[in-house]
Amino acid sequence: MARSVSDSGDGRSRPGGAGSSEGEQDGRVKAAVGRRALLTRGGVVAAGVVGAGALGAAVAGPASAQATTAVDMNTANNAGTDVSQPTELDADNSTAPAFILTNTGVDSSNDGAGPNLRLTTATGGTSGPFEPTASTLGGDLTSTADGSLWYTHAFLVTSSSGTTSTEIVPAPVHTEATANVYAGVAPTQRVLDTRSAAGRANIINASGNLASNGELLNGKTILISLDSLVAFADNVFGNITVTDTSGAGFLTVWDGSGSVPNASSINWLAKGTTLSNFVAAVVGSDTSADVGNLVAITATDCNTHVILDISGFTMPGFEYATGFTPEVVNSKRNARLAAARKKVQAKLRDSAKRA
Repeated sequence: MARSVSDSGDGRSRPGGAGSSEGEQDGRVKAAVGRRALLTRGGVVAAGVVGAGALGAAVAGPASAQATTAVDMNTANNAGTDVSQPTELDADNSTAPAFILTNTGVDSSNDGAGPNLRLTTATGGTSGPFEPTASTLGGDLTSTADGSLWYTHAFLVTSSSGTTSTEIVPAPVHTEATANVYAGVAPTQRVLDTRSAAGRANIINASGNLASNGELLNGKTILISLDSLVAFADNVFGNITVTDTSGAGFLTVWDGSGSVPNASSINWLAKGTTLSNFVAAVVGSDTSADVGNLVAITATDCNTHVILDISGFTMPGFEYATGFTPEVVNSKRNARLAAARKKVQAKLRDSAKRA
């Protein structure tokens, strides 16, 4: 199956010395935080090795790693090679977690606590294997040699003859290293309006690219800083508008790296046109101007005033959006989920009554 792949630095060349990675933003990028707990439900947790003190909060006395061997605290425990006797924790409750790991040791080097759980990566070297061996049940969480997390899913498959079987499918776990999120900008923000001096404030290379009245000149490219809205974005979404065009032409919205793409984001056919279009573009950067997030806009065939309104970004995590407050966003999302669950439950009750 396909595998999610990430690259922490793009290594692209950009206008004016552009070419940056996440780590080159001079501390303006907040440290990424995990959004998903590794263990979200009660049940069986299997591991090859139980780390130092791992079971201290979970069990009151010694547990059995093998039929005749106790698990010792504060030492690495060898679970052995007998696959019929894995180290296992069972819980008969339905509300409390089956397994709790707590590490209160403070690491003064990064002002944080030590890891609650560390998975030993699979062998195979940096070239693989990446996809874990499928289990017979599903539910395995594996760290592969390339540092990715994989989870095995058990899908029930029904054949054309009506027989059912279980198909185990391993899939990579999406994290901020392998995936991104979409965050809407509320309210939508206008980052460019060449008709006024204030509207041109986010242009980082205005000199030589604008007419005396602020119009973007034919064949010229302006770079628009998005740093006021986002710390590290992958893509930007918004609305591009042209007005008071000097003739027919088109604009290209892009990341500013290399040559201008042979593509258009908005086209018009006559002088004096006012026209808008939705736009999506990759976000670039310019280290020479100390701008970590930008889009480039190029005019072709005529001069025109340009307006750019931003409605959202994709980025590694929500915390990269300026002004993001996890508590507020999570509370709103949880309220929506709770309301949706109530509606589903009500429909199920109504269906049961009718039946």
